Amino acid sequence: MKEASPPVSAMATPTNGSGNLVDEFEEAFQHCLNVLTKEEAVPNSDKDEMKVEVEQTTLRFIDLARQMEAFFLQKRFLLSALKPEMVVKEDINEFRLELARKDELLKRHYDKIAVWQNLLADLQGYAKSPAQG
Repeated sequence: MKEASPPVSAMATPTNGSGNLVDEFEEAFQHCLNVLTKEEAVPNSDKDEMKVEVEQTTLRFIDLARQMEAFFLQKRFLLSALKPEMVVKEDINEFRLELARKDELLKRHYDKIAVWQNLLADLQGYAKSPAQG
């Protein structure tokens, strides 16, 4: 028989015994894939039931994604409150990486400018030489 999907009100409650949000998120993702990739022929009467199941599994997946996002935001906030120097160090590292990336971008632009300047000088030299000859 078909397994009954949990009601929408129960979406935020842990389903596995461990209560590990990442595991639940992975399970919800797998369940979404399983529901969407069923290869059985579905009669017309079961299409509505399948649609409801897809909606419920998708809602569960989205709910768990939001819970994970909230969890990580809480941890980030806690870290910034307890160890603000770590956040500053992380920001400094990000700025250094961004500066290095932009320096490389500037170098590539200067290289392109040099190539175009040489090409332009060659074209100007070519345009002058036939006129002199």
